[in-house]
Amino acid sequence: MKRNIIVVQVLALLLLCMGVSAQTGGRVTGKVTDKRTGEALIGVTVLVQGTSLGGVTDVEGRYTINLTPGTYTLLYKLMSYQTKSIADVVVKNGAAANQDVVLDEPKSQDLKEFVVQGSARTETLNALLTLQKNTNTVAQVVSAESIKKSPDRNTSEVLKRVSGASMQDGKFLVVRGLADRYNQATINGALLPSTEPDRKTFAFDIFPSSIIDNIVINKAATPEMPGEFAGGLVQINTKDVPDDNFVNFTIGSGFNTKTIGKDFHTYKGGGLDIFGLDDGTRKLNTAFPSTADLRSYTAAARAEFGQYLNDTWSANSKNAPMNTNFQVSAGFRGKQSSSKGFGGVFSISYNKQNRLIDINRNLYELDGSPRFEYNDLVSTQNTLLGGIANLTYRIGKSKFSWKNSYSINSNDQTTLRNGADIDADARNLIRSQELAFTSNRLYNSQLIGDHFLRAGNYRIRWNANVALLNQDVPDLRRLKYSSVNGSEFFANIPANTGSPRNAGRFYSNLDENTFGGSADIAKTFKMGGNQQQIKVGGLFQRKDRIFRARALAIIRGSAADNLVFLSPDKILAKENYGADKFYLDDLTSNSDSYNAYSNLGAGFLQFDNQIGEKIRLVWGARVEYFLQNLQSPNLPIVENSSTDVLPSLNFTYLLNSKTNIRVSASQTVARPEFREISPFSFYDFERNGLVFGRTDLTRSKITNVDARYEIYPKAGEVLTLGVFYKYFDTPIETNYETQQGAPFFSYQNAKSATSLGIELDFRKNLGFIKSGFLERLTVFSNAALIKSEVKFPAGFVGTRNRPMQGQSPYVVNAGIQFDAPEAGTNASVLFNVIGKRIAQVGNADFPDVWENPRPLLDFQITQRIFKNADLKLTASDILSSKGIYYWERNGDKKYDASKDLVINKFNFGTNLGVSFSYKF
Repeated sequence: MKRNIIVVQVLALLLLCMGVSAQTGGRVTGKVTDKRTGEALIGVTVLVQGTSLGGVTDVEGRYTINLTPGTYTLLYKLMSYQTKSIADVVVKNGAAANQDVVLDEPKSQDLKEFVVQGSARTETLNALLTLQKNTNTVAQVVSAESIKKSPDRNTSEVLKRVSGASMQDGKFLVVRGLADRYNQATINGALLPSTEPDRKTFAFDIFPSSIIDNIVINKAATPEMPGEFAGGLVQINTKDVPDDNFVNFTIGSGFNTKTIGKDFHTYKGGGLDIFGLDDGTRKLNTAFPSTADLRSYTAAARAEFGQYLNDTWSANSKNAPMNTNFQVSAGFRGKQSSSKGFGGVFSISYNKQNRLIDINRNLYELDGSPRFEYNDLVSTQNTLLGGIANLTYRIGKSKFSWKNSYSINSNDQTTLRNGADIDADARNLIRSQELAFTSNRLYNSQLIGDHFLRAGNYRIRWNANVALLNQDVPDLRRLKYSSVNGSEFFANIPANTGSPRNAGRFYSNLDENTFGGSADIAKTFKMGGNQQQIKVGGLFQRKDRIFRARALAIIRGSAADNLVFLSPDKILAKENYGADKFYLDDLTSNSDSYNAYSNLGAGFLQFDNQIGEKIRLVWGARVEYFLQNLQSPNLPIVENSSTDVLPSLNFTYLLNSKTNIRVSASQTVARPEFREISPFSFYDFERNGLVFGRTDLTRSKITNVDARYEIYPKAGEVLTLGVFYKYFDTPIETNYETQQGAPFFSYQNAKSATSLGIELDFRKNLGFIKSGFLERLTVFSNAALIKSEVKFPAGFVGTRNRPMQGQSPYVVNAGIQFDAPEAGTNASVLFNVIGKRIAQVGNADFPDVWENPRPLLDFQITQRIFKNADLKLTASDILSSKGIYYWERNGDKKYDASKDLVINKFNFGTNLGVSFSYKF
């Protein structure tokens, strides 16, 4: 029934949007910005020469004028700016002609009434160039025009083309070789909530590229930006009202070369698994007793409650299914005028990926002798279901927006393990399995206001937001069989006391509610004949989390000696529960639950000063107060608090109209997640070890310095060379140690770390070599060389200086793009590799675990097959290089298969896909 309702809703949305997409006549739309600052200009009068028609730019500097098809000349007027005339603006029936414009202040009083002449094509390029080079800090901009020309369907695809940033596993953001902990993302100025509770992961896939206005990747901070990042801040700004009514539809399929045609393992789940939700099949029965009650019962009673539980323990084999995805996005604009307008953007997306990964897992003694050797076959079904609904109303110099997104991100995983546990000369074969389902659901809503007060030249922006995150892990099941000295395999179910890692079930639920608000006011004024701006603002965010976990194990009774030889599909059948057979053991501890909250309060003061025609200075400070509190029953309260003053200075010197020199200095922070300070411990089946938090973790403070030389030859092209330095005070790292032959994973604060790098970034069209075919080719790349070092005081964990965990010594992103718009063909080849880095920090007794470089090569081609319809072919991870994690034994700083000891080895395969898109 629920499926039918969803299908009806999708069809209704399609029909509605197809209706609004029908239109007659044409229009011209655009944005007017300041040439020197890139700021939107509000209140610009736009006149259609030779007619009585016109419009006025709104609080975003945008305008819309409805016109009949034809070729026009537009006049742009604003007090204190030179009037500009743009000729040859072509308006077609049923379409919007986009005409962005930049206005400049007159260099002298004599030129004040001079009208600057330009053409539509030239001015569009000028606007793009202004957007690129006039950011107020070290940053990279992806414009709406660039996105419009690309074949990318969603934001994740757009980010893959951005040199300097890369996506791992489609959701983990890497900037300058720094992993997700040190990177951040915002959507329309508000922090983009993570789709997972304990890592910064972002579901960029749910945002269609058609609704993106621009994307800015900031590598240095300003006072108005969130203070928690050190690698990069990705700012995604969406369109409030689309240029045209539209409906876009995409459907696709694909497969992985290591998955298709192979045995794919699943187990009996619930009816809503296809949507990433558990329908209750895996949940504990409501009549199931509490931990205290279950422990007080007799073995017979605990056996009876064992019969309440789902008795699915076996995995089924089938042919691997194909991957599937679709996305419907639509937008409408109500009747627009120079004083008011209404519009909205909607989207529904679905993506289901099936992967079979072959993994080798090992652990060793210090002398190199193995402790265990495992081979895992991991069958994973990942489902992402998302939707957005954005509405905007504009009236006069004010704009109100209500923006909503909802996503379900689930992982249904079956792991079958074969291998051996090794103790001295004893080598015991094992067969074990884990059946796991995790569902993350995130709702995010923002109410946004933007107002311009002409009297006093004030601009006020505010944002109220809420994010509701739920993670459900219902009935994670583990079962282990052993063979001793070649004997028959038996279920390793202990007597007297249960072992969750051998025969157990785990349930957890996490609810996290985040409420926030921010506001700022900016005043623009003239001083010394130049434009100046002062901005002041603040932010408050409250986050509340409730986490509950339940750990159940199975105990073997006195009459179960023969039952342990039964297969997984029979051994824990309901009839095999009894006081002398199998019964339950509840091993839930106080640390398996916690309540937590955090408060973040911030205020900032920012100055944006123009000094003459060459210098721009953006400077000021941000103050952030952070309080983090976590409490488990009957355990000490964990509390962290800090007040950080985060100054920043961004200096830009304009050598000429196409060249900048930038220098930036700032301080930022990185804070521990709730999970990292929680005493909760969890057996990670994949790594065969226990993961636990550290209650004494503290936040890291980072000092950042950047210098960069920038050349912008023309729109869409850039060449930059920069150096950067970062100092990390008490950086947070993941570490491990080995006890009784098994690894234990946790977190630690190192004393300090430094990172020094040089970075080259370029994007260049090859038409300068020769016109014709080469004009269709654009090459782009970002390459960075980085030296990082963590230093330890005497007696600190770790006895030697080493690179910082997660920091790569080099990063290379490169690509080449072919674009033939008249033929409807667009193709690109993308390459990405990050250098060898420490994945897990060891200590004086155990070596670090290193991650070997894994080059990635992707290819995609999009071809228009008929009007408004495209066919897209993709191949990602073409090289299918193995992911290797290892102990280095020979000290040569590179992986040597003959000498180094492999901890994990992953075989990923190549992903191939095809999709069809149609624009109504």
